[in-house]
Amino acid sequence: MVSHRICRGVLLAVVTAMAVGCTTTTKTTSSTLTTSSPDQKSESERRQDALANYVQVALGYIGQGNRDQARLNLLRALEIDGRSAAAHNGMALLYQLEKDPPHAEEHFRKALRYDSGFTQARNNFGVFLATQKRYQEAFDQFEIAARDVNYNLRPQVFASLGVMAKKLARPEVARDAWERAIALDPALPGPYLELAEYHFQRKDYPLAKRFLSANGRLAKPSARSLWLEIRVEDAFGNGDGVASKGLALRKLFPYAEETVQYREWSERRGDVR
Repeated sequence: MVSHRICRGVLLAVVTAMAVGCTTTTKTTSSTLTTSSPDQKSESERRQDALANYVQVALGYIGQGNRDQARLNLLRALEIDGRSAAAHNGMALLYQLEKDPPHAEEHFRKALRYDSGFTQARNNFGVFLATQKRYQEAFDQFEIAARDVNYNLRPQVFASLGVMAKKLARPEVARDAWERAIALDPALPGPYLELAEYHFQRKDYPLAKRFLSANGRLAKPSARSLWLEIRVEDAFGNGDGVASKGLALRKLFPYAEETVQYREWSERRGDVR
């Protein structure tokens, strides 16, 4: 929600981030593309309704992984309006699903060229750029998207903005972004874990523990959260906590990178089991 760290963190969603808010599964099919009270609408209004329906259906097919039907509906939408930002955003997501970055980027840029205020497309483009490890460009897109106070995924945008700032070695900017994400949505777990690590690295162990506890109430344990919990418990001299969290890490994530790090850490301390 990018590197494996971003995918597990945000994107955060960062990255999930491609599906969150941009594709929705629907049982609607192209055969249902009708409008209510057609006699009361102008030809232009009917065309706009059809365009919106084609895009909606296409996004549903993208969510299902049905690329052929998604493309068919998006092409129909573009026949109605070749400058439709929503249709180009859909095409970008389709090409992203097909692992075709050049065409995905082309359509993201068209979507934003035709409607620079289309925050959904801008957020999706930011996620795309993050997957390409183009962190500064992704940061720039998320920064613009975060200014849209009416965007329903604004908390997730701030979470992603924080991850990009972290990648760019701007820890204070990252901290501020994660705090904004939590202020907007206290039930969003990712930023709590990021803030726990931020404060742990600055040896503020009580605050790190506080954010870890909040993360634990909202999300299932991950290899990353357990490894951080081990080190926090060790900082407090809680040997039982270290042993308990270490056992959970080895049992739940035996092949994770964090488990390897934990074993090496334990070996250096002479207490590996």
